[in-house]
Amino acid sequence: MDADARTILIDDVPGRAVRVNDAVLVQEILAIDERMARTTRKLEADFANVETKIHRFPRGLRGIDGDGGRYIAPSVVAIGPYHHGAPRLQEMEEVKLAAAHYLCRSSGRSTVEVYERVRSVAGAARGCYDAADPSVEGVGEADFAAMMFLDGCFLLQYMVDSDDAAPVLRNRMTLSTGPSIQKDIFLLENQIPWLVLEALTEFMSVDVRRFVDGMGAKFLPAGKAKPENGLRRTLWGCTGRATKAADKSRGGGGSAEQQYKPPHLLGFLRFTQVGSMPEDMVTYTAFFPRSLSSSAVELAEIGVVPTPSTEPWFGDARVRRGHLVGELLLSPVFLSEVTACWLVNIAALEASTAGASRKSDGFVVSSYLSVLAMLVDRKEDVHELRRRRLLHGALSNKQALGFFKGLGQHLRFGGRYFAALEEIDSYKRHRSLRIAAHKFVYNNYRFIAAFLSVTGVLIGIFKTLVALK
Repeated sequence: MDADARTILIDDVPGRAVRVNDAVLVQEILAIDERMARTTRKLEADFANVETKIHRFPRGLRGIDGDGGRYIAPSVVAIGPYHHGAPRLQEMEEVKLAAAHYLCRSSGRSTVEVYERVRSVAGAARGCYDAADPSVEGVGEADFAAMMFLDGCFLLQYMVDSDDAAPVLRNRMTLSTGPSIQKDIFLLENQIPWLVLEALTEFMSVDVRRFVDGMGAKFLPAGKAKPENGLRRTLWGCTGRATKAADKSRGGGGSAEQQYKPPHLLGFLRFTQVGSMPEDMVTYTAFFPRSLSSSAVELAEIGVVPTPSTEPWFGDARVRRGHLVGELLLSPVFLSEVTACWLVNIAALEASTAGASRKSDGFVVSSYLSVLAMLVDRKEDVHELRRRRLLHGALSNKQALGFFKGLGQHLRFGGRYFAALEEIDSYKRHRSLRIAAHKFVYNNYRFIAAFLSVTGVLIGIFKTLVALK
């Protein structure tokens, strides 16, 4: 037997081994096998925490943003390390220092106590970012802890009721740059881990849930109150000292399955919108439909009318059969520069955390946006959505069309999108005769109207002649 012969065990196939007679080849195989195993362990470890990570904006979706960067990069304030130090954002760094000063002073605790509490979670917070990212790798431990401290204090001070905020903070945060800050704090790349805010709420009672709910209400048309959706999962650790004390007095807290702990503010915003969607809708697995899209014209031909949904969750997109026509139920949305930015970043969050749950692909909001993008090909289509009270907001028809078509080119089709198409296919199969009649009327409406008009005139003439006779 060759002296160089070696037996190599195949780790992923128990009980199997391969004999190799080349010593150099043996070393090459062992080296690459070790690299494969090490890299797989790293990827698995990263994926296990994918829902709590703070991700960079996915490359596959960057085309949505065009060249301006308005959906990715903050315009006023940097939160976290990814955009920290950008020259255009330095003015707000002074406000962060003032916010931290007021938080410590109003808490009745020393700066040392508050900072040490944040410092105690800084290591775990750092693990939520990409360690290899240059913006994270180059930041020392002390600088990173200070960043988390100042950014967390800034966010909580921004969330407090404006009447309770210090005048200088109210002026710098809300009066001059309010909408820009609202946009910035819900950017995917502009987040800090929830555990930092949780640590700071021990010193400052802030109703974070109420604040995020209020921000989420901006998706609703003007004048429409947000329905009490009764989130089926308890939002744990979201409202500071006051709510924690109340929960303790009730002896409550709920089981682990009933509790939801957001990874960051953007994750919380998404949850407030879709968290109450029924489980059977979230986990429903749609069959691959025969058609990957249905235009607004096709839906009109077959008698499926886009109709505002009254469900409490956002992102509803499903078909309901009526006696005469069908309805494509869609959540109405108020579209502005701020809410458009939030929708893009929620879709980016869904793309970044896809596959984290085995029950659902997670593309709930992305599916809803894909359905809307499917319905609009012209400015007239956008006008039709407005006429049917599905689309609201200050964006022009041209701007809204560009937004949805830009999204449609880059979003991944999620399970809820395919479920809506499957329901449209089912409607076609079960109402073929009614659809045929509706198509005839729809496509010949002008002729039928003209015929009926002429017929009415003739009947009128005939009745006149009879009366004269």
